[in-house]
Amino acid sequence: MSKAERKEREREMRRNDIIEAAEKLFFSRGYENVTMDDIAREMELARGTLYLSFKNKDDIYFAIALRASDIVSQMFREIDQRDKTGIEKIRSVCLTYLEFYKKYTGYYMAYYNSGMFNQEGSPEVEELKKIRKNSFRVVVEAVKEGMKDGTIRKDIDPAAATLIMLSMANNALNISPVTRMYMDSYGLTQDDLYDRTLDMMMRSVENVKRAKNKQT
Repeated sequence: MSKAERKEREREMRRNDIIEAAEKLFFSRGYENVTMDDIAREMELARGTLYLSFKNKDDIYFAIALRASDIVSQMFREIDQRDKTGIEKIRSVCLTYLEFYKKYTGYYMAYYNSGMFNQEGSPEVEELKKIRKNSFRVVVEAVKEGMKDGTIRKDIDPAAATLIMLSMANNALNISPVTRMYMDSYGLTQDDLYDRTLDMMMRSVENVKRAKNKQT
């Protein structure tokens, strides 16, 4: 291994160490409650050392969001979609998205919240956009398949329907204090809310005539 290769390897290792230290703090305290000084202290490094690898805290958060996007994309790829109709594929993706939230809550929050920051030009941002668009396309194509196989209405716009369903799913996972108050008043859990949201999502795109014919 050449000297240059060794230095590059050391830089990459330090970068990963910074990301992992930041993950620990972001996931336990929340993004807003962590500073670059906190991350430096966690690693027992001078603050300036962090800037050799990242421009700022947002830059680190995007690197974590990129890891998150890799995780959820892999989960989507592992869904067994063989012999499933379009609407069944959409349901599988939505349930997998819930699994991602439950199993990797910290990564989910990074994946979701990173869209609020403006880091144009960052390699992580461009890669994250690419992965997100590919994941979005998975559902769009499932909607199109459902329109062809008759399980989904033909009068909807696949991209618009996917965007609406994504918004509904995220709203069921990112519960505001007011929504939580209502849920507590009526004894609804987050699983209840997501199940009912998913049911409404499926009903909104389902080809009702085909469903009724299948039942008779």
